[in-house]
Amino acid sequence: MNHLKFTFTILISLVFSSLAMAAPEGAITTLTVQADDINKYVQYMKKNPETFKAIGSDVAGVCVTRAGNNYPGEMFVWNAFPSLEKALGMIEAYDPANPAPAFDRLRSVKYAAVFKPLKEFDLEPGFERLWRIKLNDEMAFTNKMTELEAAIRAAGNKVNLAVFAPVGGGIHETGMHHFRAIFKSGSEAGKVLDQFYAGASFSSIWIEAQQYVDEIVSETIEVCEVIYTAK
Repeated sequence: MNHLKFTFTILISLVFSSLAMAAPEGAITTLTVQADDINKYVQYMKKNPETFKAIGSDVAGVCVTRAGNNYPGEMFVWNAFPSLEKALGMIEAYDPANPAPAFDRLRSVKYAAVFKPLKEFDLEPGFERLWRIKLNDEMAFTNKMTELEAAIRAAGNKVNLAVFAPVGGGIHETGMHHFRAIFKSGSEAGKVLDQFYAGASFSSIWIEAQQYVDEIVSETIEVCEVIYTAK
């Protein structure tokens, strides 16, 4: 199942200037690693899904950094869960610092983190542009991204936009949000960028949203895929 939609919503009682924040259910864990041979590591996980089954992952996959790399072999393994309860329970149960010997030979662990989606999105991995950003109003930015997604689609493009807040991000992710623009291919991503720079009507929404962004910490391009789905 390559199509997992965060369709169930819950109300979370966080108060920001007397506004209640509505966020979709679900959570995603990430394990950022360095792999000497990315293809070999990914193929091993596809053929040996026992770890994903043991931790109760609904869907798991990988994202390989293809532009903007911090180091060779940069990538991460992600697991999708129906709730933060399940995701944080997995963190307690699984220690990536003590892997099976086979994993230890295939990659070295950099860090683990958990992310909460702030807007509903289709989990359809592909060609993904990731911004790590510091926000002054996460829900105002998220609402703008919902508006932007609808406008890009109305212009005839296929795109999923996602915004995530970190949980347990450590020095790598704390204080930053992840914004992802997810496309089927690099050419599709490039087409939307061409439209943006040509002054498409949706360009103004992105520009307006920048009032909620204090800093763009980094911007990378990743190629992502599903490698495991619970039966």
